[in-house]
Amino acid sequence: MRPQNRFRRGFTLIEMLLVIAIIGVLTALIVSAATSAHIGPKIAVAQTELAQMESAIEDYKLGLGFYPPDNSADPAINPLWFELLGTTINGNNYVTLDRSGQISLTDLTHDFGRQGFANSATRARATDDAGAPMSFLKNLTSKQVGPLDPANPLINVLVCSVQLPTGSSSPISGTTLNPWCYVSSHPTHNTGSYDLWVDLVLGGKTYRISNWSTQPEDNP
Repeated sequence: MRPQNRFRRGFTLIEMLLVIAIIGVLTALIVSAATSAHIGPKIAVAQTELAQMESAIEDYKLGLGFYPPDNSADPAINPLWFELLGTTINGNNYVTLDRSGQISLTDLTHDFGRQGFANSATRARATDDAGAPMSFLKNLTSKQVGPLDPANPLINVLVCSVQLPTGSSSPISGTTLNPWCYVSSHPTHNTGSYDLWVDLVLGGKTYRISNWSTQPEDNP
């Protein structure tokens, strides 16, 4: 009998390259699936909060007859939180109806570029001379409000609970807070009403969640 040939043929270069290519494709698919699973829920959170903000703003419009004023100098640092909560005037300070916020006229002009709030009065109840301020924000979480200055936690803006990654440039210096941007005086996308948006930095990409598009927009 002839002895059996125990020699085993090794992989050729082409076969090795093919295996490497297949592993690369599978890895890319796994990474893509993991990234989508990470990004999708955060986009959904931002869209839910967008709808919440829109509802409050529309209620404000219904109650006062106009949309909340903005900060024409900076859409990210806007007075929406104060306007939607409603304020009373106490001396030189504006105090929110729920007492969670307070700002002086000096800080109001400096931070928001305004001389006062529209949804405000000297009293919390209506009088013969003026109507009562109204509160339109409901069920906010602590992650949806952020201070402009940690040293003064009573001056806040509305932020998305999906924060920016560490190292990103936040409009609120020294933080990862991601404020809602708002324009009512000269909206670009919704003429006659307002533009409202936030940019999410997820997986190395920026997604814009806005009230002019039902789908996230890729934003450079």
